[in-house]
Amino acid sequence: MQKTVAEAALQKLVAEIKTYVSGLKGPGIASVLAGMDKWASEPSGPIKPRTLPACAHLDAALVAMGKPSLAKAIAEAQPYLHWVSYDAYPREDIGAAFADNHAFASIIGEGCPIEAVDFDLGLFIIAPRLFYRDHHHAAPELYAPLTGPHGWRFKPGDPLVWKEADVPVWNNPWEPHATMTGDIPFLAIFCWTKDTSQPAKIIPSPDWPTLENAS
Repeated sequence: MQKTVAEAALQKLVAEIKTYVSGLKGPGIASVLAGMDKWASEPSGPIKPRTLPACAHLDAALVAMGKPSLAKAIAEAQPYLHWVSYDAYPREDIGAAFADNHAFASIIGEGCPIEAVDFDLGLFIIAPRLFYRDHHHAAPELYAPLTGPHGWRFKPGDPLVWKEADVPVWNNPWEPHATMTGDIPFLAIFCWTKDTSQPAKIIPSPDWPTLENAS
């Protein structure tokens, strides 16, 4: 059966993501690729396009990426992506600025265009100059940032460490982490390799006001 334009665009994006991730080095990469090998197939799940305000930053992020083939695949798939916000956090805990200015679109996962069980891979975008507060979760997680620099820390209260684009970040289960976006929108490939049904939880830190006022 001939693929629709949407199915072809999403399959191309998955192939470009796999090529990109295959070129990275570090912990978790093999687990992500193994999951993609297990689940990545022709799209057969629901394709229900949806956008959010944070998606207005996507064009700027794609221009900043410097990876033409992957950027083109993301742009071509964008009309068919289902963007949502992460609503497991209480709004008062995560902060209104982040709640209103981030979005993610799962491509491989439960109820996604490419169906998978206990595996979730897609794209994540955050507006510039925002702090994604300290949090943790049961799922092992890969971030493959396509833009940068952005600040990271792995213990509440620690100073931020700024990392350039294309430097992967692997979070072990329940390992605290937080992100400060730079002047360029944060765009990343994300993957939860298991325990995807267990929600993330905020870890309060007294330095949030200082960080958020500085941003």
